[in-house]
Amino acid sequence: MSLEATHIRFALDLKNKYQVQDIEKYISGTIYPDSHYVTKIDRELTHNDDILNPAFAKDDFKKGWQVHQICDIMQNRMKKRVLPKFFSKKHNGYDEQRWIISTSMKIIQDMNDMQQFPIQKYLKYLAFSYNPNGENINEIKKYNQIMVDLYKDKKKITVEDNFNMWLALGINEKLGIKIKTKTEELLKDEVLVKKIEHTYIDMLNNYKDIL
Repeated sequence: MSLEATHIRFALDLKNKYQVQDIEKYISGTIYPDSHYVTKIDRELTHNDDILNPAFAKDDFKKGWQVHQICDIMQNRMKKRVLPKFFSKKHNGYDEQRWIISTSMKIIQDMNDMQQFPIQKYLKYLAFSYNPNGENINEIKKYNQIMVDLYKDKKKITVEDNFNMWLALGINEKLGIKIKTKTEELLKDEVLVKKIEHTYIDMLNNYKDIL
């Protein structure tokens, strides 16, 4: 999971490639997959290889959804380049330390990405909600609103803003504190922060080999 400023920025940069007609559905579609945090449906329903099939992207909502999947894959690749000692080897199953480090890196990237384009202009499109997997539509609306609240009326967001966002998504406070602490720790490493911020350009330059 990239965070949503990164997803929206990436989607906007791919908008012309996808010949998007309905920007509202496209932007809503590109944040939709992570609504599983709130709806509690199986993540495999919103993140799977079938989404990369060109035939999948048959409307603007699904175009955004496909771009989300591409963005996640690219960020995972770049993460291995930035911190290879943690992410270059394959691990089976859930590893809390790796997940916390990964999440902290995504927060740092997202904090930078939201300042690189006028995100406030696009938050209104999150008023559109759709439930392609039969989820409770109110839960999807709740997720979209959490994301609006994270970025609305802000020129930049803080680690504390992200901590509150994770709590709103249902992460327990103990884990949220671990994410916050690790993010604050990584932010002290200026070289690492620059590497994380620069991954976006690498993602944009190298995504085409996925499709």
